[in-house]
Amino acid sequence: MVMLDQTVVAVALDPMARSLGLTTFVMHGVVLVYVLSLAAFAPVGGMAARRFGLLRTFRFGTALFIVSSAVCGLTPTGDAAEPFLLTARAVQGAGAALMIPVATTVITDVYEEHERGRALAVYAGLAQVFFVLGPVVGAVLTEFLGWRSVFLVNVPVGVAILWVIAGARMRDEAEGGALTALQPLVVIFSLVVFVFGLYQCGVWGFTDLRTYAALTTGALALVLAVRLILRSRQPLVDLRLLGIRPYAVAVALTFMVQAPQLIVLVHGTLFLRQAMGLSLLATGICLLPLVAGLAAGTLVSGYLLDRCRSIRVPVLLGLALATLGAVAWTIALPSRAYVWQVPGMVLAGIGMGLPVPALSAELMRAVPVGKRADASVLRQTLRQLGGAVGLAAAGAVVLAANDEAADESGIVTATAAPAGFVVASCVLAAALVLAAVMLPRRESGRRRTGG
Repeated sequence: MVMLDQTVVAVALDPMARSLGLTTFVMHGVVLVYVLSLAAFAPVGGMAARRFGLLRTFRFGTALFIVSSAVCGLTPTGDAAEPFLLTARAVQGAGAALMIPVATTVITDVYEEHERGRALAVYAGLAQVFFVLGPVVGAVLTEFLGWRSVFLVNVPVGVAILWVIAGARMRDEAEGGALTALQPLVVIFSLVVFVFGLYQCGVWGFTDLRTYAALTTGALALVLAVRLILRSRQPLVDLRLLGIRPYAVAVALTFMVQAPQLIVLVHGTLFLRQAMGLSLLATGICLLPLVAGLAAGTLVSGYLLDRCRSIRVPVLLGLALATLGAVAWTIALPSRAYVWQVPGMVLAGIGMGLPVPALSAELMRAVPVGKRADASVLRQTLRQLGGAVGLAAAGAVVLAANDEAADESGIVTATAAPAGFVVASCVLAAALVLAAVMLPRRESGRRRTGG
């Protein structure tokens, strides 16, 4: 439910913008503010789980997610629509942030050591599948029930989750410890200011003093946040885990893969809907090659890791295919011919699906057993932050290239849309170079693959 909500609104953005009178800036912000809130509050979710217990934190996060989803679905029309919807989406992201770290910790607790790596890989793979199914699910819901349904559907699903979790039999002891306010506040402030400055530069201009001021302020606040965390006896997140090279490399690559995934899903959906003028249902159907490719890559990832006994195989193969596919898709966009977009969609989908489960399994094996809960929180934080930074950067480039009148109407023109794909292609190419240089060349034995 949490991963689906990052992308399920992609198809609903156009009818939502028309219904509420949203600008292109706010339309992108509907997705961005959710992912940014999820990234910023994920460490708070880990802290709350230690202080109040796993299930209590999960229940509260689910309830917050349900209520904020309902509020999103009830967004009024008029001048209040923009701040109302963006605020509700931010709260929805905070609720999701209380759920994700707990879910991974539960899996770590209930599986034995020899099963844990594979269980975490399966969990990451399933989350990935729901992440990529978002636009298709959103197309069906919006076509038959209207755009508000993409939010309101979370209410019965969330209630069902609370009912099921009420019967859970597992440890829920709180570790205790004092809650700290300074670290979360500085972290949230730094991430919001930096990502907002990055996104806003598409409106202000890349050389505007306000852009430099926002980015500099956010970066300095982030440095301060890192120093506070490293010096604390009760750190919000364990940044020292990044001193473990295999873990740090896997997290960095996860960050870099999440960014282009979100970019192509959101901007690919908008291109099909707005530039090509497809219906909602046709847009969802036309996204199936990308979705099927992502799902196939996700499912094959674990097999390749076990078969080849090397993290390099699924990651390097995936990033190479993803880069090639993103470039091919970008080149095909100006023609507006769907048939020429399909090969790029398939290659990009398979390529971006391959690395994530393998990286998830590898990075959790790289840390001591007692640190896996902390490692999961840090991974989730940086993964979601990758999506937020990538979407903000692509959104800024698209806004800068977009026509001003189109901005006001909530439309991304056919000439501006490819700019977002160029950003995605560059990030994938950089990730491929990083993986080729930094990933270990040794084989992973059967013990390392969980076999």
